[in-house]
Amino acid sequence: MNKILIVNDTPIVNKFIKHSLEEEGFSVDAVMTGQEGITKAKENPYDIILLDYHLPDVNGDVVCATIKADAHIAKTPVYYISSLDKEKMEQVIIQTGAQGFLDITVDIDELCDKIKELVRS
Repeated sequence: MNKILIVNDTPIVNKFIKHSLEEEGFSVDAVMTGQEGITKAKENPYDIILLDYHLPDVNGDVVCATIKADAHIAKTPVYYISSLDKEKMEQVIIQTGAQGFLDITVDIDELCDKIKELVRS
């Protein structure tokens, strides 16, 4: 079973993504702060981490950089899920070593289909 970590401070977003992915057989953990995300990532092996850029405690770039600096979890793919514009996110991806960006403003089913493709590839 594939394990996914969602780090996003919007409960409704977490609920929809988590529910949709669990219906497809994925195991999903969702947390609402960057520090919780870092802790979870260090405690559990995940196949992918979905990371919001704007979080209440530390921004996603700090979370991603922390994950990528830890040899035990550095290879875990990190994808930002955000409504920031693509150009801004491309810069953040380059700076932090994330694998990509998923636009959270698209239809939730479309977003979840893209996540499923990424995990299975």
